[in-house]
Amino acid sequence: MVHYRTALRTDAEHIALLHADSWRRTYRGAYRDAFLDGDVVANRFEVWRSRLSRDRRDQFVYVAEGDSHLLGFICVFGNEDLTWGSLIDNLHVSHESRRSGIGSLLMQNAGTWLASHYGQSGVYLWVLAANQSARSFYERLGAAHAETMESEHPGGGSSPSCRYVWPRPEVLRMRADGLTGAK
Repeated sequence: MVHYRTALRTDAEHIALLHADSWRRTYRGAYRDAFLDGDVVANRFEVWRSRLSRDRRDQFVYVAEGDSHLLGFICVFGNEDLTWGSLIDNLHVSHESRRSGIGSLLMQNAGTWLASHYGQSGVYLWVLAANQSARSFYERLGAAHAETMESEHPGGGSSPSCRYVWPRPEVLRMRADGLTGAK
């Protein structure tokens, strides 16, 4: 049974560990091995402790958990960019839980939150160009590839990243709704 809820301050360590594991499994070859094998957990813990330690009206962090284990999370910043709109900053699902619908439900919840708070702005995210699996997932959710740019990575190095966009959060919510079969 998967339970979805707003992240709490006490979730920072679990989110950081899942985030680091996801990067280690997915970004090998794009991010520097020394970073992935070394400081990635400390780096992600610092980020998540900071993000969850203060209340921000423009931030939405939502988690999926099962049997008291974190299975996935999403982080969104409303109206983050004047041109592109709200940013889906992170979406990660545990390796064991991939392709189970958790990512789609997290995206659906983000779309619902964005539609109620930032309904008239667009939505966008960045994904590594080499991450074809994630790119295909976002395309199934109705995102359009807008551009590709070189992006710098924590720990050094860079690689091409693609910006994917939705014209409005309602489009994202409805497409995710269609993938999950939720009403």
